[in-house]
Amino acid sequence: GDGTECGDHIYSKTYPLTPASACPAGDSATTIAPGQISNGASYQPGMVPNAWLQIKGANLTKVTDTWANAVGADGALPTSLDCVSVSVGGQPAYIYFVSQGQINVLAPNVGYGSMPVTVTNSAGTSGPETASSQEYGPAFFTWPGNQVVATRTDYSLVVKNGTFAGATTVAAKPGDVVVLWGTGFGPTSPDTPVGVAIPPTGFVTASPVSVTIGGTAAAVYNNTAALAAGNAGLYQLAITVPATLADGDYSIVAAINGVSSPSTTILTVRH
Repeated sequence: GDGTECGDHIYSKTYPLTPASACPAGDSATTIAPGQISNGASYQPGMVPNAWLQIKGANLTKVTDTWANAVGADGALPTSLDCVSVSVGGQPAYIYFVSQGQINVLAPNVGYGSMPVTVTNSAGTSGPETASSQEYGPAFFTWPGNQVVATRTDYSLVVKNGTFAGATTVAAKPGDVVVLWGTGFGPTSPDTPVGVAIPPTGFVTASPVSVTIGGTAAAVYNNTAALAAGNAGLYQLAITVPATLADGDYSIVAAINGVSSPSTTILTVRH
C-alpha cells in the first residue's frame, strides 16, 4: 500500500470544496492486476462494504492525487478523481488516492459475495476483476515494521522510538489507554452513512469487538469499535494495555463475529 490513508484520515478534519479536477492528458487503456483487489489495511484479498479497498494495476492514470481538494463542503465523497472512477458490484466507489499503479477507494455499500470491479479513466474502462465481499474483514492500519497505527487520546503516536526519522516517539506502556485505527469492522448501529464523511453522532459496531496482545486480553472501551467522526471507513478502538505485559513486541489481534485481524500486526510495549 502507499501507507497514506490512515494518517490523512486521523489528522484531516476539514474538507474544502473545489472544482472537479481536469482529465490528465495521455491516459492509456487500463488493467487491474489479477488478485490485486484487497483490504486497504491488511492487503489481504477481498473487501468489506463501506471499508477501505486497494486496487493495483497498470496505466490506471497518469497522475498521482488524493481527494484532499475534491471532498464537498458537506462531506460528500468523490466518485471521480482526475477522470478516474471505480465500479464495485455495479456501484461507484469513493476515490481517495490515484496513481499509475494503485488506487485506494472506500468501497460502496454493496452486498456480499463475488463482486465485479472495474476502473475507468479517460481512455476507457478496464476488464472486470472480481473481489469477494464479506460482512467482516477487520484489519489495523500499520506503520513501518508492521506496527499497528496507534495513538494516545491526545493523538500523540504510540510507536517504538526510531520508527520515524527525526521524531521522538514513545511505545505503549502497561496500563496505557491507547487508540487503535483500522477498517473492515462491519455494520454499525446506527447504520453507517454512505458516501459522506462520518458525522459526530456515535456510530459503533453492531457486534462486540475483542482485542488480544500477545494472547492476553486487553480491555476494549464499550467492547466496540467506533467510526471516527469527520473521516470515512476509519474505525477507532480504545483499549487498555494489560498491566502484566513485559517489554517486547507483541502480536495484536482484533476479533469480531468470529473473524480476526492478521496476527502479523505488532504492538511494542516498553515500561
